[in-house]
Amino acid sequence: MPALVCALAFSGASSSAQAQAAHAPGEAVYAKYCASCHDQVDARIPTRASLTQMSPARILRTLDFGLMMSIASPIQRDDREAVANFLGKGADDTKPLASAFCKPADRKIMSAGARESWSGWSPDSANTRYQPSRSAGLKAADLGKLELKWAFGFAGDVTAFAAPTIVNGTMFVGSAGGTVQALDAKSGCLYWTYQANGPVRAAMGVSSDGARISLVFRIKTVGSIRSMRAPAHPHGRSEWSRTRRRG
Repeated sequence: MPALVCALAFSGASSSAQAQAAHAPGEAVYAKYCASCHDQVDARIPTRASLTQMSPARILRTLDFGLMMSIASPIQRDDREAVANFLGKGADDTKPLASAFCKPADRKIMSAGARESWSGWSPDSANTRYQPSRSAGLKAADLGKLELKWAFGFAGDVTAFAAPTIVNGTMFVGSAGGTVQALDAKSGCLYWTYQANGPVRAAMGVSSDGARISLVFRIKTVGSIRSMRAPAHPHGRSEWSRTRRRG
């Protein structure tokens, strides 16, 4: 009987060790993949102390599709979550405040003229990336007189890379966290937000069929193309989605 007990105890310990090896705790993952950079002092690299001020969700987004995506690609998903939970001690990022949304007295979504539009990376097929003077209403001498009118922060994101698309005075822009925002380009107030299932890293395309306007955008990590209506809907709505299958 003692031999049987010892064998069972040894077997249990072996199984436990294998489970720990399969999914290393966050501290071990940090020591293996992160410590060599984040334990040193470098102006370009966040220190471990600064990482602890972030929320686990924010750290995980950075590993999944932020600046650390190429470094974190060999790390298993469970281990990414473990190191994010080990490091992140900050509160989860909050949703936009109620005061950020447009009020009934503000102008309605896409109610301005076509002049207030900017399609993707450039307003024309030549990809010139500048607004013609007749649309901008500016002269070269006016540029030095420009002042900041409003600013918009991407809650919880550590990077921003999607160029905005403007349709009749409404700005549509995606984020690293997968949130699509519809804002009034004049005031910066929010009409609605839509949460995609992955980062929106490029400018959205615009499809128009009479009064029906749709946005088309790519979701980076899941390899899908999605279309959504751009109406005066409080949360936006997805029309269809197509995912590219590998192999």
